[in-house]
Amino acid sequence: MKKLPVILGPTATGKTALAIKLSKKYNGELISADSRQVYKNLDIGSGKIALDSKIEKHDGFWIVDGVRVNGFDLVEPEEKFTAADFLKHTSLSITRMTKERKIPIIVGGTGFYIKAFTGGLGSIGIPANQNLRRQLENISVGKLHQKLRGIDPKRAQSMNQSDCNNPRRLIRAIEIALNKDKLNTVNREPTTENHLLIGLTASNNYLYHRSDRWLDDRLEHGLIEEVESLIKSGISTGWLENLGLEYRWITRYLSGLFTKVEAIERLKGDTHDFIRRQKTWFKQFKNIQIFDIGTKDYMQKIEKKFAQFISTDIY
Repeated sequence: MKKLPVILGPTATGKTALAIKLSKKYNGELISADSRQVYKNLDIGSGKIALDSKIEKHDGFWIVDGVRVNGFDLVEPEEKFTAADFLKHTSLSITRMTKERKIPIIVGGTGFYIKAFTGGLGSIGIPANQNLRRQLENISVGKLHQKLRGIDPKRAQSMNQSDCNNPRRLIRAIEIALNKDKLNTVNREPTTENHLLIGLTASNNYLYHRSDRWLDDRLEHGLIEEVESLIKSGISTGWLENLGLEYRWITRYLSGLFTKVEAIERLKGDTHDFIRRQKTWFKQFKNIQIFDIGTKDYMQKIEKKFAQFISTDIY
C-alpha cells in the first residue's frame, strides 16, 4: 500500500483546515475519514467544512476553497456504509490521484476508519451472522454493551459514546468478538510504521472551548434547520439519534423530549466526553507524531515534517 500522510485528532482541532492548507501548497487532495460525512445532506452537523469556505458540491466529493475533498456525499441518509466501503472508496481515490500526480491526504476523526486504512482491521472478512442479528435486534443498547463487555472487555471499553448508543455497531462488535478465531492475525494491529501520522491535540479545556464555539456557530448557521429538514424528508428519528452528538440532541429537542437549552447543554457535555474518548483512542497508533494546536509554532513544525515526508523514497 502506498505510504501516505494521515491527519487525525479529536473534534475541533482543525484537521480539515490544516489538510486544505497543505494540499494547496503541495498539490494534494483530501480523503475524508469521517463516518458521518459520507452522507448527503448532513453538512452542518457533521462539520464537513468551515462555514466561510467557498464550495462546489459534487456526488462523492466537494471542491472546498479550490481543493478537492473526496468522501463527502457518497450515499443517501439511512443507506448502509461500512469500513469496507470506506477502504474501497479510498483505494479508488488514491489510484486516481497517483495517476494525476496528486498527493492524497487522509483526514478525519473516525478512528475506526483510520485503523482500517492503516491495516489494523482484520474483522472486515468476518461475514454477517443473520441469525445472531435477529436474536439481538430487539435488545437495548445497554444490554448489548453489557453483553459485549462479557465477551470482549477491551473492545467494549474502547468504544466511543456514539458507538455505545448505536445498536448496529454494538451488534457488529459482538459478532466480531464471537469470531475472534477467524480474524487475520497478521493484520490485527495498525501497521503505521511508514505512514506519516500527524495527530492534533490540545488541553481538554482548550478543546472544550473550541468545540462549544464550533457548536454555537453551527446553530447560528442552520444546524437545527438541517435536522428539521431531514426529519421532514422522511429520515427516521431513530437513525438520526444513532448518528450521535449533534443529530441525536437536536432530534430530541425537535421531538419535544428536551428544551432547546437543555439539549444544547447536554450536547456540549457529550461532545466534551467524546473529545476525551477520541484522545484516548488515537493513542493506540504507533509512531503517531503529536502536535499541540495551542502552541504558536505548531503549524510550522507540521509543514516541515510534511515536506520531509513527501520528499522521501517511501513516498
